[in-house]
Amino acid sequence: MFKPIHLIAFASALIAAALLMSCTDETNYDQRTVVYVASMNDDAPFLCDVLNQGDSLYERDGVTYKTDDDYITEDHIKVVFHNKPYNGIVDPENGSLGDFLVTDYDVSFAPFGSAPVPVPAFSGKTSILVPAGELVEGYILLVPFGAKNVAPLSGIMYTATEIMTIATVTFRGHEIMTDREVAFGSGITVNFADPLLTRNQQR
Repeated sequence: MFKPIHLIAFASALIAAALLMSCTDETNYDQRTVVYVASMNDDAPFLCDVLNQGDSLYERDGVTYKTDDDYITEDHIKVVFHNKPYNGIVDPENGSLGDFLVTDYDVSFAPFGSAPVPVPAFSGKTSILVPAGELVEGYILLVPFGAKNVAPLSGIMYTATEIMTIATVTFRGHEIMTDREVAFGSGITVNFADPLLTRNQQR
């Protein structure tokens, strides 16, 4: 028969075990918020201009393309993150608990039909702090500069060819004061083309 002191010790051990289990990665209580992509590029498709035509589209004859002022740029895209508290036990909005830091991302492109992959998959680094309960805007690299200098994108310059794709972006990060990595993602339509727009028309 258990003595009172033994019952107290046994109950204390059960409580300690329950608390320990609630702090493992197998439960939802270790992650106090859910972070997701609220929007990318303001929920609009992204047009990637493979070549900027500078200030003038034609030479003075009005027929010959002017190419000496053409240039290539890399493309960044706006991403809005939402950190939504969901744990009813801890209120993350009263402190730094639940604040999330986005640290890495992967980008890959899937073309429609038989079109070639325009940009090889790549990874990037970032540092975007998303406090609990807030929407935060950030920018990431979507199309590297070097990808426009090689095929297939270099081959559609000065043509009417268009490559239509879906870009998938997977983000990774962790809650502040933890090292548990969390991954989440989103997708966006990206069309690669060389629209004949001068710099003034692009504004």
